[in-house]
This record gives sequence, C-alpha cells and structure tokens, in this order.
Amino acid sequence: MKAFVTGVTGYIGGSMAMALIDRGYEVYGLVRSAHQAYEVGKLGIIPVFGTLYDTETIKKQVLAVDLIVNAANSDNAYVVSTLLQSLRGSGKTLIHYSGTSVIGDRAEGAGSDQQWTEHTQPRPRLEKVGRVAIDNAIRMAGQQGLRTLVVCPTMVFGEGRALHKDSIQIPLLTRLAREHGVGVYVGSGENRTAFVHIDDLVSLSLLMLDKAESGAYLFAENGEVSMKELAQVISEKLGFGGRTQSVPMEYILRECCAHDPEEAEYGLGSNIRVSGQKARDFGWEPQYSDVISWIRDSQSQGFSK
Repeated sequence: MKAFVTGVTGYIGGSMAMALIDRGYEVYGLVRSAHQAYEVGKLGIIPVFGTLYDTETIKKQVLAVDLIVNAANSDNAYVVSTLLQSLRGSGKTLIHYSGTSVIGDRAEGAGSDQQWTEHTQPRPRLEKVGRVAIDNAIRMAGQQGLRTLVVCPTMVFGEGRALHKDSIQIPLLTRLAREHGVGVYVGSGENRTAFVHIDDLVSLSLLMLDKAESGAYLFAENGEVSMKELAQVISEKLGFGGRTQSVPMEYILRECCAHDPEEAEYGLGSNIRVSGQKARDFGWEPQYSDVISWIRDSQSQGFSK
C-alpha cells in the first residue's frame, strides 16, 4: 500500500506519516527543498518536490497511491480542489485535517458555557466560512466515487513523531511566559479550549481509515482547560512560581502574532469547547486526558529552549 502526505514536514502530517510507515505503507511526502527531502528521507519517507499549487505534480502523485492525507493547510482551497478533481471516481481514500477553530468565538479571553458537537455547530464567523466550505466540499465529494474523511482536531499537545516536534498554542504561551517572566493569558483567561494528544489524534485517524464510511467528520477531543490554567502551569514549569499576568488581545496581535492573527484570536482568545463523544461512540479510546500533568512532566524542546 502507498500513501501521499501533504504537510509531511509538519507536526500532524509528519506524525501521521510515521504511523502509516509503522503499518507498512510506502509513504511519499510533499517537500519544498533539498534540505526537507534529506530530513524526511532519513525517516523513511520518500520526498516529492513541489508545493500545494503544483497541480500536475500533485495529480500525478495521488493517482499513483492508495491513500492521500491532506495535512498541510486546512484553509487552502486550491490544493483541495486539485485533490478532489484528480480523485473523483478513483475509489481511493482522502483524509483531510481541518480544525475546531470553526466554532471559535473570538471572545478575547471571556468564558462561555456553550459546548458544541459535530451536529450542533454554530454559524461560522466570516473568517471561518472558507474552512467550513472546504470541509463540506470534501464530505460531499465522498458521494462521487472516492472515500473522504475529515478529522477536526482541538488544541493538540504532545511530542510529534517526525521533523516538527511541537504544536502551536502551548509553545506560543511558553515563549510569551519567558518574555514576561510570568504566565500570560488574554483578558480574564476564562476562555476554555478542548485538547487532544498527538498520539490520540493519530489513533483516531487510523481508526477512521479502518472503519469510517465516506463523508465521516469527527471532532478529536479528550478534555478541556482554561487559558488561565495553562498560563499558571507553564509559569510553574518555567520556575516563575505560578505567577500569571493578563495581557490585552491588541498586544498579542501587535507583538506576537502580526503575521498570523488567527493564532491570537482563535488559538489564545477563543472558547473552543466541543465534545468528542461521537468519536468515542465510534470506538476511539484516547489515552491522554490531562494536559496539565503533561506540561509538568514534559521534557520536550518547547520547554527546554
């Protein structure tokens, strides 16, 4: 069996690629440079040179494999269009990684009692309409002679298995804490986010690959935490005595996330409260439900830099 992975140099894509190699897949990964090709090659991944906009390269590659994993960019409609057009009628499987920021409220640190499921999502904010449209297009394409699966991770933590070891939110909060000498959160810090360990996310992906019907869409969640709680445990971990400090969203946007405001508004300031019960009913048995203890015990590079 052969698989092609976009985002293979990233956190989720690389971890999924390694899991597929463990299963006996011959894994091809999209890379943009000779250095990336060399690094993924050492892991047993066969490099394919190109970008998400290289239509002919991607079309040729997906036609040569059995499984396609799109983990490079949840918001890139261009590559999704190429994949769906190339795979129509092929009977092959496409796994796409989206994300639960589609239900984010940009609360700037304020709390919320609302929790969502796959069937009760709110109308997305304008800046998330595109991602929802991509997810829906992939699911609907599952009726056109291919098998499509959409995985929706919450805040992912844990050490990645390939080149990229760290996720986004916790390393960002750690960097902010180092800069300020205290744990940092936005506003009141009462906003809460669901989370999932990278190994559990991969296990759900593999379970869907084995059992899910075309068009399946599942949230990956195994607990939740407030941003203030995260700031406090990171402060403890870094030796700052658990001291924390509120900062305004404007500061985060200006000083830390000017290149990607989504990291601030959705990664740090929103409520991302979803239930992964549907995945559990499907047979998923996640193992890591305590992100606080993981941070306290972690020896990852995110805390040693």
